[in-house]
Amino acid sequence: MRGWRTLISKDWKLIYRNRLLLVVLLVYPFVIMGVIGAAFQESGRPVPLGVVNLDRPGGPTIIWFELLTPRPSGLERTLFREAEESTACASLDQAVEGLEGGGFNLTAAAVEEGSEPRCSGHLMGPGVLEWLLDEMESSAEEVRYRDSGLEALEELRASGNGLLVGVPSASCPYLGESLWMEGRAHDSSSLLCDFSRDVAEVREYAERSAALEDLRKGRVDAVLLIPPGFVRRLKALEKVAEVEVVLDQSSLVKAEFAETAVRGFLSRISERVVEEKMRAVVAGLRILVEGGDFFGTRVVGLSRIKEDLVGLREKLADDPKLAASLEEGIGLADAVMEDIGEAADYLRSTALPVELRITSVAGRPLAAKDAVVPSLIALSMLWTGVLCGAVLMVLEDEEGMGVRLRLTEMGPLALVGSKLLLAAGIVFVQSAVMLLLAVAVFGAMASNIYLALVTIALSSLSCIGMGLVVAAFARQVAGAVILGLLFSFPLVFITGIIFPLNLMPSFMRVLARAIPLTYSVEALSGVMLRGEGPAGVLGEWLALLGFGLFFLALGSLLVRRRAG
Repeated sequence: MRGWRTLISKDWKLIYRNRLLLVVLLVYPFVIMGVIGAAFQESGRPVPLGVVNLDRPGGPTIIWFELLTPRPSGLERTLFREAEESTACASLDQAVEGLEGGGFNLTAAAVEEGSEPRCSGHLMGPGVLEWLLDEMESSAEEVRYRDSGLEALEELRASGNGLLVGVPSASCPYLGESLWMEGRAHDSSSLLCDFSRDVAEVREYAERSAALEDLRKGRVDAVLLIPPGFVRRLKALEKVAEVEVVLDQSSLVKAEFAETAVRGFLSRISERVVEEKMRAVVAGLRILVEGGDFFGTRVVGLSRIKEDLVGLREKLADDPKLAASLEEGIGLADAVMEDIGEAADYLRSTALPVELRITSVAGRPLAAKDAVVPSLIALSMLWTGVLCGAVLMVLEDEEGMGVRLRLTEMGPLALVGSKLLLAAGIVFVQSAVMLLLAVAVFGAMASNIYLALVTIALSSLSCIGMGLVVAAFARQVAGAVILGLLFSFPLVFITGIIFPLNLMPSFMRVLARAIPLTYSVEALSGVMLRGEGPAGVLGEWLALLGFGLFFLALGSLLVRRRAG
C-alpha cells in the first residue's frame, strides 16, 4: 500500500511541476465552462425583430401587390374591363406619376417572359376597387406585398410571369381597421406590440429595403412583413392572414430562434382571435337553439320549435300517422341541436387565422449544408493557421536550425516571412479546396466564389499571426500543438459559430469583436449565402487585414525576443 501512495505522490508531483499539463487537466475545463456559460447567459432575452407594417395609415404612399400567375394577361383584361378609364403608360415611373397626381387610383405592370412589362393606369369607380383587389388576389397563385414599385418590378421579372399592381394607400379600402379583443380595439401595430412583449423586441421600419439591410448586418434576426388588410382578414371567418417572415438562414441557430419567437407571438394572436370568433359563433348558434335577437332579427329558436312539436304530438296521439311525422321532426330538431353543440369545438380545431410564409434574405431557402460551410471553412483556417504558424517556428528551434540560420546573412524578416508564405499557402489551398468540394460535390450555395477566396486569403494572415504569438510561449512542437488547441478552442464559442452573437451578453459581444474569426464567419456568410458584394463586406475585410498585420507584427516581435 505504501508503494501505491509513493507512486501516486510521484505522479502528482510530475503534474504539478508541468504547469501546462496542470492547466490542461485542472483549470482549462473551468475556462471552457465559463466561456460557454457566459455565451448562453442571455439566451432568453427578446429576439430583435424588424417589422414593415403595410396595414396602417401613414405607411408607404403606394402599396404594391405582386400577383404571381402564369397568365397575367387575364388579370390585365379584368382591369381594363372594370375600369371607368384606362391609359397605357410608357413606363412604371409614368404610371406612378399618374397615381401621385390623382389621375389614377390603380396602376399595373404585366410581366411575361420574353417581353417588356406592359404598364397602364386605371381609374376605378367607388366600391369596385375593394372587390377587384379581392378578386385578383384569389385568382393569383401567390401574392406578395411590397413598398417599392421598382424593386417589386425587378423581383417579379426575375421570378417569372405575374402582374404588379399599385394602389395609393389613401385609396386602399381596408387599411387601419381594428379588431375588438380583450375589451378594447386593436389595430395591427397594437397587436404586434402587445402580443410580442417578452418574446421579441419589435423595431418598425418604413421601408422593406431598410429592414432587410439591418437583417443582413445582424441588427435584427428576422423581418416581418404585415400585409395590407391583415386585421381585416383576421376578422373574417373565411380568410387567412398570410404573413411573410424573412430570415437570415446563413446562421441556422439564429434563424431557428427567430422563427420560434415569431411563431410564438403570432400563435398568441391566433389563439385570441379564434377565441373571439368562437364567442361570436357560439352566441349565434345559441340564439339559433334558444331563440333571441340576431342582428336585429327575432329568431324563435329550435328548442321552442321542438317544444311546440312535442305539444302537437301529445294532442295528436289519436292519429298515429301524424304523430309519426311529428316524431321525425322532433328527431331532426334534436340532431340539428346536437350538431350545433359540436360546431364550436370543430371550428376551434380548424380555425387558423394566421399563416406564415418563410423566405430567406439569400433569395432562396437555405439547407443546413449551405449554412455550415462558411463556419467549417473558418474553423479549418483557425486551427490550421494557428497550428501551422506555431509549429513551423518551434520546429525550427527544436531541431537546432534556428540558431544556425540566425548566424547567416538572412535577417529576422526573411526568417519569419518564409514561414508566413508557406503557412499562408497551406491554409489558403486547404480552405479553397474545401470550398470548391462543398460547391461542386455537395451542391452547397456560394453566391460569389472569388470574393470567398479573397476572404480566405485575408483570414489566413490573422490565423497564422495568432500562431506566431502562440509559438513565443512554446519550446517544443508538442507544447505548441497543445497551446494552439487550448488557445483556439474557446474562440469557437465566442465568435457566433455555435450561438448567435446578438443573443450573448454585451461584454461577450465586445470580446467577439476582438477576435478575427468573427469577421471571417460574417464575411464568408455574406459573400456565399447573402449575395453581398465587396462593398457589403469591406468592413470585415479591413478588420481581417488589420488583425493580420497586428498579430504578425506581435508574433514576430515575441519570437525574436525569445530567440535573443
